[in-house]
Amino acid sequence: GTLRMSGLFAHTPSNPQDGGFDSPTHRYVNLANAPDPATLVRSMRIYTMFPQMPDPMPHPSTPPDDLQNEIKRRDFHMAKRGRDPHQDEYGRIYTHKSTSNVSNTIHAVYFTLDASDLPGLDDVPALDLLGSNTVKREWKSLEDLKVLDSDQRIGTEDTKPTFISGFIVRQLVKDGVFDMQ
Repeated sequence: GTLRMSGLFAHTPSNPQDGGFDSPTHRYVNLANAPDPATLVRSMRIYTMFPQMPDPMPHPSTPPDDLQNEIKRRDFHMAKRGRDPHQDEYGRIYTHKSTSNVSNTIHAVYFTLDASDLPGLDDVPALDLLGSNTVKREWKSLEDLKVLDSDQRIGTEDTKPTFISGFIVRQLVKDGVFDMQ
C-alpha cells in the first residue's frame, strides 16, 4: 500500500494535456530498475503495535469531545484504579494509546526502500490510498511527526494522533535503518 501511495511506480503521463498514459513500462521508477528483491527482503522488519485500550470501553454513541477527554484523562484513571499505563497485566508493553474504536494488536511488515537519490523524485505524484488519484503531497519532518523531539533525539510523545506509524519509524531510526545524516 505505501509503495502504491508513494507514486514511485505510477505510470507517467504520455501527454500532459490529456492525462493519457504511455505503456506500462513508462513509470516514474521503471520496474526494470526496481530494487534487487534479495536486498528488499533483507530490509524487511516485522513489528507489532500493541495499543493501550480504554477500560471500560466508552459507549459507541459517545460524543467525539468526550472521547478526546477520555484519552487525555486515561493515565490518571488507570493509576487511580491501579492499572499500569505502560503495560498490560501480562507484561506486554503498550506502543500507543488507542482510541475507543475496536482495535487489535497490529502486526506490520516494513520494507525499507531508499528513494532519495532517484532522479526526478520531485516529479513523482503523491497518490491516494488506492494508488489511483493524485493528491497534494505533504512533506513532514520526523519532528513534526513526533518521531524525534526538538533536540533530534527519539521522541517520547504519543505519535498516534499525528502519525499512526510513528512508533515503527522510531524503531527504524533506533535500529539505524534510516541514515539520519
